[in-house]
Amino acid sequence: MEHYDETLTIKAALDEMFRRFGFSDDAYTAKWFALYIGKTPIIYLPNIPARVRVARFHDIHHILTGYPANWKGEAEIGAWELATGCRTSIVAWVLNTGAAMVGLVLWPRAVWKAFLRGRRTRTNLYHHFDYEALLGQTVKEVRIRVGLPD
Repeated sequence: MEHYDETLTIKAALDEMFRRFGFSDDAYTAKWFALYIGKTPIIYLPNIPARVRVARFHDIHHILTGYPANWKGEAEIGAWELATGCRTSIVAWVLNTGAAMVGLVLWPRAVWKAFLRGRRTRTNLYHHFDYEALLGQTVKEVRIRVGLPD
């Protein structure tokens, strides 16, 4: 699990997460994004607007839950997001289902535990949250708003 200081703003925590995992500053504006195995990109996919909308909230979910931005963490966050609901976002349903399915093969207990944690969480940020407004709130404030159990 990753830990982010709960007094950090979401913007500061995102900056820290991007540094920790080596994400580029243009992650939300680039035309393409890659899926990696280690440091090797295995496929490039178009960074369509629907994916960018999902990715911005998805990255905050990593901070709130503590799941790292690696293969195991993506499987865990995928299961957590599926359990909390992806609303009408086909992109979120597809990406999270794929990640959770891979995770069920490689880390079944961790993925099941993340799914159960999601079932105990009141909501996620896909449910009527304003991204820009979240950036100035603290990690603790947003965790409380979604009802994320410790």
